[in-house]
Amino acid sequence: MEKNGAGPRGWIVADISVFIPVYKESQQLLNILEKLIAQDNINKEIFVTIDEPETQFLEKILRFIDVKFIINKKRIGKANALNNSVKLSTGQVLLFLDADLELPDDPNFLKKIIDEMRHTDVLDIKKRVIRNSFLSKMTYYEYFTFNISAWIASEYLRKCPATNGAAFAIRRETFEAIGGFTNVVAEDLDIATRAFLKGYSFAYTKTVEVLNVVHSSWRKWFKQRRRWAIGQALWLKGCYKELFRECMKKPQIFLPGLFFLYPSLAMFFLTIMVPSSWLQESVVMLSFLLSIKFNIALPVFLASLATADLLKALLISLVSFAVTAITFYIFSRKLTFEIKLHELFVYYFFYSIAWLAIIAIGYIQVLVFKKKAAPDWVT
Repeated sequence: MEKNGAGPRGWIVADISVFIPVYKESQQLLNILEKLIAQDNINKEIFVTIDEPETQFLEKILRFIDVKFIINKKRIGKANALNNSVKLSTGQVLLFLDADLELPDDPNFLKKIIDEMRHTDVLDIKKRVIRNSFLSKMTYYEYFTFNISAWIASEYLRKCPATNGAAFAIRRETFEAIGGFTNVVAEDLDIATRAFLKGYSFAYTKTVEVLNVVHSSWRKWFKQRRRWAIGQALWLKGCYKELFRECMKKPQIFLPGLFFLYPSLAMFFLTIMVPSSWLQESVVMLSFLLSIKFNIALPVFLASLATADLLKALLISLVSFAVTAITFYIFSRKLTFEIKLHELFVYYFFYSIAWLAIIAIGYIQVLVFKKKAAPDWVT
């Protein structure tokens, strides 16, 4: 059921069309709509699609007469909701926003996006997490890595196979040429990859940003990340040949981006690849020297044999963390993020490893057990 009479394309052409999908309700939506409506320096149209809405939630938001609401009594899924609302729109720039965002107090927010879109087909918008809990502090660094990878691809390649779907824009002709959203779990990765493989340009903007609101529940986090992991595995399974062929044309761009997204990969990779023989020989030599001085050769020698691999892993972990910390600090200055060493330490040695483990499980479920969808995903 459509509210507020979204007319067919061809009436008044908007400069930009904004699309916000909602499932049941959103605590941030009212604030988002108020700030979007206040952008009165451009011709805009705003579409909000709500699946299975809560009655009280509807009573609060339907007062916005400048917003076109599309109400679905049954859950039709994010991709279907967005594709349906795009068909009702007229803007040449399509802006997709998640409902769990906070927009900046910037009266030129939409105008800046339109200006940025004059030079690109796909625009990834800077995203910063509001740090108000331990989980949000960890997610802050994760989103920081998204920004780093997007900036690198934008600066040195002008193409990117992925985008964070929480906030991004795309030209209408590009959206229509690649067939819109596909009804898959990772619809944002999928549409970005199809645009990438067809050669459409990509840009990342530091001048426009949104704030992501992250829930503090580990249970909800795990449920969401499990869905993301399965979605990522299904996405890569469907396009890995074409994607690998394109990425190998510029490995110096894509490989660093991969390690930024998953920094603990470098630690595991180096631990496996670096031989421990040199370290073991050094420890044995040290035990020999100690035995001459203190006559404790046997226990030190046995300890050296048992702990060589452990010492190697510890040394590599500390060195890789130091390199990561320095690199993150450099990019934090460039992209205006705040880095705290103790938080980064926990993120590197705990959070990123837990997330990588969930991803590994997701790939096993898809590639080995042939899983085709996430548990809470709707076709």
